[in-house]
Amino acid sequence: MIRWLLRRALLGAVAVFGLAGTAGAQRSASAFVDSVLAVPYDELVRDLGASDRDLHRALGLTPTAGAALQRGRLYSRLTTVQHLLGQLDSATHYGLLAVDSYREADAPVLLGDAYCTLGHVVKRTDLPQALAYFRQGVRLLERENARKELAGGYDNFGAAQELHGAVDSALYFYRKALALKEALNDSIGIPYSLNKIAVALLPQQRYEEALALMRRADTLRTRLNDAMGLADQSAYFGDLYQAWQRYPEAIAHFQAGVARNGALHNAILVQYCQEHLSQCYEAVGDHRAALRAARAAAAVKDSIQGERTTRTVLELKERFNAAEKDRAIALLNERAARRQLLLWLAGIALVLVVVSALLLHQVRQRRARAERDAAIIQEREAGSKAVLTATEAERTRLAHELHDSVGQQLGGVKHRLEHMRSSGATDLLPDTIDLLDATAKEVRDLAHQLMPKALSRLGLVPALQDLVRTAFTGTRVTGVFDAHGVDGTLRPELATGIYRITQELLNNVLKHAEASTVEVQLVRNKEHLVLIVHDDGKGFDAAAPVSGIGLAGMVHRARLLGGSFAIEHTAGIGTVATVRVPIEAPTA
Repeated sequence: MIRWLLRRALLGAVAVFGLAGTAGAQRSASAFVDSVLAVPYDELVRDLGASDRDLHRALGLTPTAGAALQRGRLYSRLTTVQHLLGQLDSATHYGLLAVDSYREADAPVLLGDAYCTLGHVVKRTDLPQALAYFRQGVRLLERENARKELAGGYDNFGAAQELHGAVDSALYFYRKALALKEALNDSIGIPYSLNKIAVALLPQQRYEEALALMRRADTLRTRLNDAMGLADQSAYFGDLYQAWQRYPEAIAHFQAGVARNGALHNAILVQYCQEHLSQCYEAVGDHRAALRAARAAAAVKDSIQGERTTRTVLELKERFNAAEKDRAIALLNERAARRQLLLWLAGIALVLVVVSALLLHQVRQRRARAERDAAIIQEREAGSKAVLTATEAERTRLAHELHDSVGQQLGGVKHRLEHMRSSGATDLLPDTIDLLDATAKEVRDLAHQLMPKALSRLGLVPALQDLVRTAFTGTRVTGVFDAHGVDGTLRPELATGIYRITQELLNNVLKHAEASTVEVQLVRNKEHLVLIVHDDGKGFDAAAPVSGIGLAGMVHRARLLGGSFAIEHTAGIGTVATVRVPIEAPTA
């Protein structure tokens, strides 16, 4: 707090005295801008009103030419402040200006971070556009290996994925963000990731696990005296206890959230806490308190909306003035009959073009639908053919093994036994026993290839752990396996199917991906089992022939289990394959 007060006093002194003179005005202005840009994040959000004034003053002192990087940094900070103040239109405006400035300055790391910030701002008003911004930003940051910026980008990308309904992907990015922040010892960012993971666990009713994560985040924020973080923390605790139906505790935390965020002028979180207070009061039967909270939330929302309405009126005035000029021009043009005739002809031609385009669009849609249906049928046939081909190939291989190896060894045993019977020579007995042992071992190895011991005796998780370990032993690839919430006995066909798909994916990585790291995750999400295999390699050609069941076979095998198989490759990021199947057998 003392450091924050001193910095504010310094900024005020520079603004009042440094800019008053003429001799050192330029140096003072530059010093003021540098001081504003040097304010840490926790101090920036401690007093949003003061930060907003300082940033606008610094922006006015920054030259419009030759200072794209400096202006971009000011725009980025204004985006954050305006977003926390609830001014989403202004936040979007400054976010777009930051992107343009960083592109002009050729600063890829800052540009990627600005794209992620912009996606975070617009995710609740335009989710498809937000996801597009995040993909651009994450791609740039991963290409530049900007670990600090990636940590925040992964967190916010996970939040957008959660809004999109992709909870598995959200948890995946939250955990990647937490790992990066712990590696960077980012004490301010770690609590944010812990809270996001905790909230993602609430739909699964994993309340105790979520509470432990939130308490850890609260401890870190209390130790840092992070005012904005503690205000945010109250809302997270309120969400947990409301989902847990422990309404008195939820009410206490939401009340604290209203007080803390009100002191920080964080209008969006004040509105959020008041809305959830109304829901909790209603749940415990206190209808009068519920009505008070609902009115308070509406008042905050109206105050935010009122500022937006003011900007909208200004825009309407500008459009009105432009329309008036257009009408005046139109009146002059109407005096010329020939010009009027040309306008009518142009209008008719435009209508004809639009109608023709609509008809052509409908024809293309029908054709695309027919091609898509044919492709689906072809894909299913190819999947069945791939599985049958792989099965026949496996049978042929086993037949050759039995004939060429086991059959010959048994024939050798037979000849030795006949020789011993006819000659009475017992000195061949040890060699004969060794030959029988070798034959028995080959038979066991063939049986293990048909059904691994770890899968039949211990279950799917140990079997996959052993598969990942053995698949990359002696290679330059590092394999990591992790399982979450997978316990109990799975139906045999499910365990076998997931094992075989994983086996084929790991074989493809070794043969085609040229990866250095492979992450295999097995997660239980409510009534579904989700397998995620992510490698950082160059990917592989989906149309190229591969051994085993191949891509078409993996898709078909997943569908036979009642689930789905998806694979996505992005340059610079790697390949992610996702298998999602129901734990219980699907009904016919």
